[in-house]
This record gives sequence, C-alpha cells and structure tokens, in this order.
Amino acid sequence: MGAKNLFRMYRHFVAIYVKGKMAYHGALVFELVANTILIGVYFAGFMVIFHNFDGIAGWSRDEVLFMFTTSWLPYSLSGFFFWRPMKDMGELVRTGKFDLYLTRPINPLLYMVLQQFEYTFLPRLGLAAFFLLDSMGRLGINWTLASLAFYLLNMLSAFVIFSSITIITGAISFWAIKSEEIVSLLTNNNYGLKNYTDYPIPIYSKGMQALLTFVIPYAFTGYYPVALLLGKSVPFPSLRFASPCIALLAGIASCSFWRFGLKHYGSAGA
Repeated sequence: MGAKNLFRMYRHFVAIYVKGKMAYHGALVFELVANTILIGVYFAGFMVIFHNFDGIAGWSRDEVLFMFTTSWLPYSLSGFFFWRPMKDMGELVRTGKFDLYLTRPINPLLYMVLQQFEYTFLPRLGLAAFFLLDSMGRLGINWTLASLAFYLLNMLSAFVIFSSITIITGAISFWAIKSEEIVSLLTNNNYGLKNYTDYPIPIYSKGMQALLTFVIPYAFTGYYPVALLLGKSVPFPSLRFASPCIALLAGIASCSFWRFGLKHYGSAGA
C-alpha cells in the first residue's frame, strides 16, 4: 500500500472519528479545555520553580524549557498515533475485540493507528511549540546547516523512541491483559517515567540516570542532543550523538516484540 493511499485512508478514518466525537461536541470541547488548563498549570509550575531558583544543575530556565519542549513535540506527535491504541490493547485482548483487527486486509497495528486521532494531545503540542520557539529566541542559538540538521534528526529520533516504547508497552497485553497501568507508568507525561525527562538528568541519582539512558532511553529524546547544542557536560559524554542509533535499535526492538506477541496471541475464541 502506497503512502498516498495510506494518507487517504487515514484522512477518511480521522473524518469518521471526529464526526463521532462531534456528536458529543460538549464533551470534546471540555476535554480540550481541560487538557489546555492541565498543561498550562504544568508550565506555570515550571515558571514558579525558576522564579525561586536561578538554575538547575547548571541549566538556566530557558535552557531547561528548550530541552523539555524539544522532547514534548515528538512525544505529542507520537501520542496522536500510538498512545490510545496501545493503552486500549489490554481491553481489546481481554474482550476479544482484537480479533476483528486480524480479519482486516491490513497490518493490525497500522489499522489501529489509522482508525483514531488522539486530539487531546493538541493542547500539549500547541503549548510545547509556543514555549520552544520562545525559549529558542531567548537563547539566541547560532544555527548552522549542520546544527539544524542534527536537531531535526534528533527530533525524528525522539519520535521513533517514544513510539517504540509505547508499542512495546502495548504489546505486553498479549501476555498481561491488564497492561493499561504499564503504558501509563512509562508513557504518561503527568505522572509516569516520561515526566523525569523534563529536567536535566544529573539532578537524579546515578541509578535513575542509568535507567533513563540505558534501559528506558528517554534521555535521548531531549537531554543529550540539546546538551550537545548548548555545550553542556553530560553524565555519559560519548552518547551525545547516539540518539539516531538508539532510535534505530528501539524501532527494531518494538517491531520484533510486536510481531512476537502477535505470533503468540491466543484468540478469545480459541
């Protein structure tokens, strides 16, 4: 199936999804407003912290803001496609509804992604873009073609890393059907492990630094590439350029784990 056909199919599914949500337009508007307030409060809390402190671990307010909004943008884009399908995996497997995806003439993961649009990530994306541009302007980074290419490549790598981790947590449902908590624990930015990447990792213990670098590699979605751009020292200096490699490994691991789980999936009717 070509990219043009995929885009057409996705546009069709999104139109149906949005029409269904618009049937309860009050709930849709409420969700968007509630999420905007929630994210706004988060940024307000961030500003309060830096109103009382000049910096954190040698990073100024604008440097930290630039770092975590760099991570939030690809996280939000990944959430549009993968967060809801993977969060719902446990319920689909438990009720047997996942069998329906296996009867479609399309890859089940791709079909799950195409048929929905997680609009609640829109406020996060909009505010992240605003504060990213604001902090970038205040920092006055001297962009070159090489540094811009490096930055964009790492943004793409961050998208792959977030998506891969989300797919892996969703695929756990093939064995543990009550996996919603695992997905939230690792991917929810309000109270999950993802929340730890909003600040420079040297403020955490050595064990947490190793976890965010070598086990759940969230540190490569913002901290390491931005630290390199800003000339900051990092706990593992040799890994500052590693985000694309980590993304490749994460992508391979998630695809392999998903296929392995799909192969061993036992239908509810089996």
